[in-house]
Amino acid sequence: MSTTIEFLLGSLALASSILGNDSSLPTVDLGYQIHRAISLDETFNTYNFTNIPYAEPPLGPLRFKAPIPPRGRKSEIQDGSIGKICPQANTKWNGMGSLFAAAFAADRLPFNYTQAEETLANSPPRAMDPRATEDCLVLDVLVPKAVFHEESKSKGAPVLVWIYGGGYALGDKTMFGSPHDLIAATQQGENQGAIWVAMNYRLGAFGFLSGPTLQETGTANAGLHDQRLALEWVQENIHKFGGDPDNVTLMGISAGGGSVMHQITAYGGLKPALFRQAITQSSAFVPNPGTQLQEDAFNDFLSLLNVSSLEEARALDSATLIEANAKQIAEAPHGTFIFGPTVDGDFVPGVPTKLILQGSYSKGISILSSHMSHEGIFFIDPKAIDDETLLRQQLRNTFPHMSKRNFDFVFDTLYSPTYDGSYPYKTPLERAELIIAESIFICNQNSMLKSAMQQGTAAFGYQFSIPPALHGGDQPYIFPNGPFPDVDPTISKFVQQTIASFVNNGAPSEHIAGVSIPPYATNKSVLNLVSDSPIIIPDPTANERCAWWHKALYS
Repeated sequence: MSTTIEFLLGSLALASSILGNDSSLPTVDLGYQIHRAISLDETFNTYNFTNIPYAEPPLGPLRFKAPIPPRGRKSEIQDGSIGKICPQANTKWNGMGSLFAAAFAADRLPFNYTQAEETLANSPPRAMDPRATEDCLVLDVLVPKAVFHEESKSKGAPVLVWIYGGGYALGDKTMFGSPHDLIAATQQGENQGAIWVAMNYRLGAFGFLSGPTLQETGTANAGLHDQRLALEWVQENIHKFGGDPDNVTLMGISAGGGSVMHQITAYGGLKPALFRQAITQSSAFVPNPGTQLQEDAFNDFLSLLNVSSLEEARALDSATLIEANAKQIAEAPHGTFIFGPTVDGDFVPGVPTKLILQGSYSKGISILSSHMSHEGIFFIDPKAIDDETLLRQQLRNTFPHMSKRNFDFVFDTLYSPTYDGSYPYKTPLERAELIIAESIFICNQNSMLKSAMQQGTAAFGYQFSIPPALHGGDQPYIFPNGPFPDVDPTISKFVQQTIASFVNNGAPSEHIAGVSIPPYATNKSVLNLVSDSPIIIPDPTANERCAWWHKALYS
């Protein structure tokens, strides 16, 4: 689950290669409105159709419900010039997590917790992003000029739909900057390039309020429904931009990767998937199968609003709702975000890993999946590293309804505090990190690779081990012109070309140092991406610990 990314949109407007909006830019008739491209990037020769509504504004009676498609028809041409993101919220522990991760990356351990607390106490509060609004269900379409103006448009270009991460509490469709380099990477051979689509979806209480009481008049997992409606929009409209609705790849990082898993397992596979391929990176979600935790979060939200029903909450102004959402998420236990996907008996009939184990998911989807070698560092409470009681408390906060028997099994057997080399860790830090990493991130990758292999569907996996290999650390290699530049160009090219060849052809054909990502087969091999000499290794997620987590014994 990615940390907050401060990205100044104004810097993009200063780029000399961007042409401002004018009547010479192309338009697309979507039925409910005519939308004009806001710019043409002359360096990459790509049109940007930005902030296209894909749903009615989820306001008033539409709050806390599944989204509905746009209604009516706007009389004036729209250009999406007003930027929008969904209301954001962050946790108090996020700052400590960032400082600890930075200390780990710089090899400055042991960690000075007291000094970190002083640093955070003297840090100014984050200002609210002026783009934040409940009327945020918009998406961007970036399309190569040659694709858009292709006269035949008989087959159409591949489509890459991206879902951002951020703990289901923060993030937006442009949080990592421009995807132009990635689009350019898809322009291989005779391919004129893929079309990029990125949507906003509701976050926090707005998107993931749940529980039996909410479901009486509302919809649990509204944020997942947002994503699904955006995918339906792609099916209905992408041909107007030159895209092929039958050749869609869905890609996500962190909470975005977890969202991709939930889209694969949506409705237990009883409804068709709206994409052909999936790319999951550090897929993340905290499993929430029990209704009590959902109901508690729902009641706490109403209490912060000083109301007693969902109908009363819907009648409040946005500022009040946004403030309550921020207050509730700020107090989340370390490593958690309060809200996220929950088992609702409908869109999410079960925990995705368990649904996959049972075969209740959309089959035939090719998979490219990756994880970082140190996924859990950012999410560990630094005080819990050498304190077994605190570490147990952190996991208890993450899985509050796990039985005592299963809980003790996790700590005493699955991740025994034994540091003699018989387990894949030799220090308390390595053990704590592995518990968090496997339970929330890494084992999710294994469930998808294993199920695809068993179904005879193409699957490919790799581990990103370039130091410091922290959660989200691969994103600057995909978006090198984003807020975190200066990455190794060779590695960046490999990652981009790997994604591009998978989008174009269903298989990552790129080589680095003579090595490429192998198909996931009975030998369960993946690529270990390191700085000097990438190698093929046995899948580190194919272990008995992940097999246990796949059973979803949380309640």
